[in-house]
Amino acid sequence: MAILSEAKDIVIVGQASDGAQAIQMLESLRPDIVLLDLRMPSIDGIGVARWIKRSGSTARIVILTAFGGPGDVSQAFQAGANAYVLKDASTTEILNAIRRVHHLKGGISEEPACELAPDVNSTDLQPSELEILALIVQGNTNRIIGTKLGLRTDAVKYRLRKLFNKLGVRKRAAAARRAIERGLIQAR
Repeated sequence: MAILSEAKDIVIVGQASDGAQAIQMLESLRPDIVLLDLRMPSIDGIGVARWIKRSGSTARIVILTAFGGPGDVSQAFQAGANAYVLKDASTTEILNAIRRVHHLKGGISEEPACELAPDVNSTDLQPSELEILALIVQGNTNRIIGTKLGLRTDAVKYRLRKLFNKLGVRKRAAAARRAIERGLIQAR
């Protein structure tokens, strides 16, 4: 993978074309971190992840895939994945996920996290949260939201963090998308 070879702090020790070959290479190379796709020939990424955990290997697992459905994400973590990143994530996000796992931290990129978020509906949100969501969907900045609601900017940021947690997102655009997808706010 080109982005990995450009990172000065990451050494690629092998690359497999299918799950069976990955298992063979894991036995001989003993890498610290394994990047797996969910869909691979012979043995899929879930199968390889399960093998890693059963084998007693200390390799940590990063799933790097195009599939971000809640079932895929859940299965990956149950099989032993330490992080889950979609292939269309930014180079920085992919590299940071690998680095976090290397430092014994896990993670999940935003799109799969959104899919796993609880199914929030309008009755789960306060009227003020729905108002903030509507202002986000309209493209307002924190400063403008604060002015319209009579709040300081730091109070808007605090409320946004709480709202993002309820929606299972980390960014305004994702919050707006979730709000529209779940029918919390009408797109204008």
